[in-house]
Amino acid sequence: MDILITGASGFIGSALTRVLVARGHRVRGLARSDTAEAKVRSAGAEPVRGSLTDVAVLAREAAAGDGVVHTAATEGEDRPAVDAAAVTSMLAAMTSGVFVTTTGAPRARSSRTPVVEDDTAETTGPLAWLAEAESRVLGATGVRGVVVRPPMVYGDGAGPVAGLVRRARLDGVARYVGSGENRWSTVHVGDLALAYAVLLESEATGVFHVAETAPVPMARLFAAIGDAAGVPACSWSLAEALETHGPLAGFLAMDAALDAGRLRRLGWAPRFGQTLHGICGALRNPAQHYAAAP
Repeated sequence: MDILITGASGFIGSALTRVLVARGHRVRGLARSDTAEAKVRSAGAEPVRGSLTDVAVLAREAAAGDGVVHTAATEGEDRPAVDAAAVTSMLAAMTSGVFVTTTGAPRARSSRTPVVEDDTAETTGPLAWLAEAESRVLGATGVRGVVVRPPMVYGDGAGPVAGLVRRARLDGVARYVGSGENRWSTVHVGDLALAYAVLLESEATGVFHVAETAPVPMARLFAAIGDAAGVPACSWSLAEALETHGPLAGFLAMDAALDAGRLRRLGWAPRFGQTLHGICGALRNPAQHYAAAP
C-alpha cells in the first residue's frame, strides 16, 4: 500500500512508519521542518513538506495513495478547528482507500473495568470535539473509515510517560491523585504501530481500542515513575493537582480502562509490552531509557 502519515516524525508516527516500511509498504510522511524531514527519511519514508494547516498539500497527498493514517495534532486551543479543517480537506480529496484517525481513551466512558468501543463518554464539554472527529471519519463517503483510541502510550524512553518522569524529577516527588486506585489502560508504542498496520491491511471499519489486558492502578504506575526519576511517590488531592497542572491532572484522576477484544479478534496482540512486563516494567528497564530522560 501507499500510505500518507501525518505526524510521521513524532512518537507514534515514527514507530508506525518503521513498521509499515518493514512490512513492504510505501510511506509518505508529513514533515514541517528540516529536522522532521530527516526523521522521516531515517525511518525509511519519503518526506512531504507541510503542516496540518497546509490543507492543499494534505488534499493532494491524501488523494495520491491508498490511504492515510492521521496521528498529528497541534497543542493549542485551536486543535479542534485545525484537526477538522485538515481531516475534511483530506477526506474530500479521497475517492477510495482507507482513512485511519486517532482519538484517545477519554472518548470512552470512565470505568475501572475495561469498556468496549460503544461505551462512550457524553459528547459535551471538552470531549465534544473528539466525538465530532470520530464521526467525521466514520461518516465519510467512499472511504473506509477507522478510528483508533490509544490509552497511555509508552516505550523507548519517550512519549507522555517521559514527561511524567521529567515532572517527577523536577518536583522531587511522583504524585498520584487521591488513593491512586483509579486505573488506566496502557500500550507500548511498538504494539500500537502494529495495531495500525493490522487495521490498514484488513477490511476493518469502525472504532478500535488498542490496549494491554490489565489496566494499571495509578499508585503503582507513579511508584514506577518515581523509581525512574529517582524520587519517592506520594498522593495529593485533586484540587492541588488541578491548581498546579491544570486539566491534565483531571484526566489522570479518572479511570480509563479499555477493552481491546475487537482488535484482538483481528489477530493483534501486545508483543512488546508483554516482553517488558508492561509500563511499570518498561519504566524500570534501563534499556528503555526512562531514567535518562532529559
